[in-house]
Amino acid sequence: MLGRQLALEFAGREFDFFASDLEVDICSRQCLQDFVRGKKIRWMVNCAAYTAVDRAEDEPERALAVNGAGVENLSRLAAQLGARLIHFSSDYVFAGGGKEPYRENAQPRPLSRYGWSKWQGEIKLAAALDTFFLFRISWLYGVYGPNFVHTMLKIFREKETARVVNDQFGSPTYAAALAENIAGLIGADSDCYGVYHYCDSGAISWFDFAQRIMDLALEFGMIPKKIPLEAVPTSVFPTAAIRPSYSVLDSGKAVRELGFQVRGWQLNLKRFFREKTLLEDTL
Repeated sequence: MLGRQLALEFAGREFDFFASDLEVDICSRQCLQDFVRGKKIRWMVNCAAYTAVDRAEDEPERALAVNGAGVENLSRLAAQLGARLIHFSSDYVFAGGGKEPYRENAQPRPLSRYGWSKWQGEIKLAAALDTFFLFRISWLYGVYGPNFVHTMLKIFREKETARVVNDQFGSPTYAAALAENIAGLIGADSDCYGVYHYCDSGAISWFDFAQRIMDLALEFGMIPKKIPLEAVPTSVFPTAAIRPSYSVLDSGKAVRELGFQVRGWQLNLKRFFREKTLLEDTL
């Protein structure tokens, strides 16, 4: 989802870059060495991650291998190459017990194995490398890959009713907007290293998000009709992993220090539908 969006953004700006997919396993140092051999690399952007939140409860070793050891491998490689590394972490490193947006100095306290693995990646990154950019993001969605918006669109087309939790609050992150900001950071050759938070502005529940998705899906002709949408507590959908009830991130530092553009979640969601429509028209 994010890697493909970044590749399109880099290509549009005529960056000279190398992209990879499953053929490059970040858990293998040898695989990484083979990939970079003969290439002059000044920046590295890691979009690889284990993101199956509930499955991580049953296979924590795999989650930790990708989100922890894999990040350490990339960090050591960046140090070897003298490259600047951009890495993405998650709002799930926080417990979500408060009511104020999380700033970068907040103490991580993950509630799940997935959140723990992402936090361990942060620790390994900072231990291995000085010149890095770490972005914690939340509720990522985009025109490519599986995500909440695509799941909701499928439900709205196939079901007569839907239930969505209304007691988990966060902020969506539109992949295309994030990719633009990351490309701008690289284009400016920034050296304002550190930990940053980034997401669209506005705190909402999953139910709020789903409601607006349905409204716009109807407006753009992506669903035949509205269906009843019921707000329910998290307890109605028991999951293996505990989610933070409030994980809104404060993007202020990225705006002030990196010049990032942060738009409201409703604006970016409407942009998603415009871009999704154009993408489907070309298929």
